[in-house]
Formats: sequence, C-alpha cells, structure tokens
Amino acid sequence: MAVRQFLRWLAAVAAVALTSCVYSFDPEIESSDSRIVVEGSVSIGGTSHFRFTRVMPFSTREQETRRLEMTGYIEGEDGTRIEAYNGGWDDARGGYETKSVVLGPVVTPGYHLYFDTSQAGSSQRYRAHFEDRSSGAVYETDWLDVCVAPVIDDLSYILNRERSELNVALSMHSASDSHFRWYYEETWEYHSDLQASHYLQPEALFDDAGNYQPMMALFEFPSGQNRYNCWSTFRSPEIKIFSTSDQAENRFTDLEFHRVSSYDQKLQVLYKLTVYLEAISEEAYLYWKNIEDNTSNQGSFFSPVPSQMRGNIHCLTDPSAGVIGYVSAAQMAQASMYYDDWKEKFYNGRGIDWSSIVIEEFTDYNEFANWYSRGYLPLTVIPADMSEDGRLTFQWTKARCVDCTLLGGTKQKPKDWPNNHN
Repeated sequence: MAVRQFLRWLAAVAAVALTSCVYSFDPEIESSDSRIVVEGSVSIGGTSHFRFTRVMPFSTREQETRRLEMTGYIEGEDGTRIEAYNGGWDDARGGYETKSVVLGPVVTPGYHLYFDTSQAGSSQRYRAHFEDRSSGAVYETDWLDVCVAPVIDDLSYILNRERSELNVALSMHSASDSHFRWYYEETWEYHSDLQASHYLQPEALFDDAGNYQPMMALFEFPSGQNRYNCWSTFRSPEIKIFSTSDQAENRFTDLEFHRVSSYDQKLQVLYKLTVYLEAISEEAYLYWKNIEDNTSNQGSFFSPVPSQMRGNIHCLTDPSAGVIGYVSAAQMAQASMYYDDWKEKFYNGRGIDWSSIVIEEFTDYNEFANWYSRGYLPLTVIPADMSEDGRLTFQWTKARCVDCTLLGGTKQKPKDWPNNHN
C-alpha cells in the first residue's frame, strides 16, 4: 500500500464513531512526537462511546509504542458525573492491529470507553474528562452545548434497474441548526447454498484418551436450528457532513446518500439500513470540513490544516502535548428502512452454481476425519431403507456450501429482526 493511500486510510480511521479530528501539524514530525486521537461524542439520551488511539511518527519502532488504558467521566454543569461503565481494547475485539512503520505512522490498538447518558438532559452543558492510567496524563474537553436532534422525515429506497442499484434517500429538516453529521449502519441476512440436516462436532471425534468415536461427533440439527441463515453488520467509517446554510430552509428532501449494488449479497434475503443524524455547531462543522479538505486535496493526515484550527480536547497535565479530536454533544435522530428481496426480487448476485457443488457419499464412519480434514462437512444422512444399496449413507459437501458463518457472518440474529428465520 502506498504511503499516500495509507495516510488517507488513517484519516478515515480517525473518523470512526462520528467524531474525529486534526489540527495544525508541522510537515515533519519529530521522532519524540506522538499524539493521542480521541474519537466519540456525548450522545444525550443514548450511549456515549469513545475510542482512543495513539499516533506515532514514522521513525517509531513498534516495540516503543505503548497501549493506552483510559478511564473517565462525563460532567454536567450542575456537578453530576457519569462514570464510564465499560472499557477494553479493540485488538481483543477483532479491531485494529498495530501498523508497520514501513507503511506509515504507528497506530496503537484502540481503547474503548462507554457511558450511559440515556438519562442526561439537554438543558445544560457537558464536558468529558479522560485519564490514561498507564501514564497519568489527564485530558478534558471544552464545555459542550447540546445540539437538538434534527427531524428525519423519511428514509426510503428506489430500485434503479438501469444502474442495477438500490438507492437510499433521506428527507430531513431542523428548526434551528444548519450543520449536520451522520453515519449509517447496515445489517443483512444471507444464507449458504445448501441447508444441512446434520452437523459435525469435531472436538468429539476423539475422546479424552484419544480413541476415535465418530458416532459421538455427528448430530442432527434440532428443530429450527441450522447453519443456513446468517447475519452480518457494517458501520460506515467515512466522515459524513453536510450543511443547509446556503439554503432558504434547513431542509433536505430525497437526499441520495447511499447505494447498494443488486449483485451485493447484502440484498440476498433481508437488508436493513439505519441512519444516525445529529446537528453540530459551526465550529465543529468547520473542523470536520478542514479534515475533508486536508485529506482530499493534500492527501496527508500530517499536512497542515488550511485554517490552522485546533480541536476542543486538551491535555491538562501537559498543555504542550498534541491531542487530536473534536467532541460534540447532541441528541441523535435515527431512522431505519428494510429491503425484502422476497417481495422485490431485485437481487442479481451469486446464485447456486450446481456445477461447482460436489457431494460425496460414503458409508464408513471412519471416513469422518478424512473428509473433515479435506474441508468438507455433513449435508445429510440417508437412512438404510432409503439408500440405493440398503446401507446407511452419509452425504458431505464443501464446508462453505453448508455453513453460512464461513462467509463472514454470525448466527446472532438481531433482536428486532422482522422475520422468523433462525
């Protein structure tokens, strides 16, 4: 990956969780310089989530990077405090890994903090305090005015058959604000090529004494259970801002903001898109606009920001320490829409290629370990009285054909999913 591409990627990483930041950088970073990146916002009426990373200069060796371990609280002007109730590193949750210095700046694994701000009111200002337990460094945001949630009037899709795309459009308005920031989350259901009636429990092929016992490893799926239906999710990482300041009203109608190809597996069964929208201040909007201009026009996360703007997070223990971030406080508006391919029949993606599906039949239990080691899993069992040679017969096929989890999703069905698939 080229350095320019990596730096653009790094800027996108700094945009996750709705808040990101950058301020005046010198073109060259001294070898001793490192900066903490704070991503997140105070979500009034919901859960506030912050992620912390440290960006190191090119010359830093990976072994010199130090993990952040954060704690903190959100403070209201009335003196109330909301302590973080959960935290952890994202490398333990399948998140980012430390990057090679050959490609660019070193990014330490992120540390996450969560705050229950569901009962926080919008009538007062808030500020966030964070402390790095490993170094003792203390950080604090400015006092944050709460932006009132805009109104989402409609979220809908149009099937563009000429371009083979599902186009999503947003209609919204605001009574008082003209700058907005948003992100979206996608959840979709898909399925494997074939639905197996049996499954293998590989760890049961051998008992504790090492004896081979295949009869103990093959099970029939209980009623309603399978590895046929799976679910996947995706959260947009891009910086997304827009403004109505040049319009007569703070309103957008049918603003197209997202497209899904009809060949994308997301549309195979049922697809859900949820958009989260919040108003932001003039200062926050200009800050985010500078990020957009900086990464688009100069292509470098470490180039000077055109307007030389700083974020609103400061290190109290070392005022000269670099802090990257702009935190906002806002009420979030959200809306969801579903696409059901059973009704629309718009999905043109991968169908079952029967010519590529190989089903192996055998009657010897001792073949279980052999076929499993070759990447096969059970499809079904044919009773002796129904088989051609009068013997109990096992049909196995490639694992990806019968196990939807091998295609990237999970069996964890969303709680609010509207169909009865399992």
